[in-house]
Amino acid sequence: MEVCMISKKKITLTVFLMVFLAFSAQASMVSFYIIETGLSDNGKENEYSVLWENAFLDVFFDGGFIVSNAPILRLEEKPEGDILRQINMHQVRNAGIDFLIIAQLDFHEELIPSEITFYIYKVTPRELILERKIERRQSRASREEYEYLKSIARGLIPYID
Repeated sequence: MEVCMISKKKITLTVFLMVFLAFSAQASMVSFYIIETGLSDNGKENEYSVLWENAFLDVFFDGGFIVSNAPILRLEEKPEGDILRQINMHQVRNAGIDFLIIAQLDFHEELIPSEITFYIYKVTPRELILERKIERRQSRASREEYEYLKSIARGLIPYID
């Protein structure tokens, strides 16, 4: 009787482990790059850029992704050609990042961007999944603006597998 009980426990444990090992959890690693253009390099961080970065991090983390970010990159002019020339892709691949989301915020003498361009890249193989531009909307209260930015970030989640 005791031998039968031990073998039932072994079978139950084996089935239990097989079920949980068969359903492994996998999350994509997503990294965010915010690129500011048209601002002077005065050393001060732009609140609007930080708001974008926080909205991305919040939405994608809540969506179950592993998230990371890079320091905000400030360029005096809009980059010509491939935006990835501004990013060290070797470092991105070595970090194990699956997807790269770039938000290019183009400023024109104001502290709020006049145009925003999003790029979503699958890192391996290097493939552009999405390029989308949005125009600036009317200024809102800080909390309302943050919720609007989060809604835009939520709209990008379906492009990440």
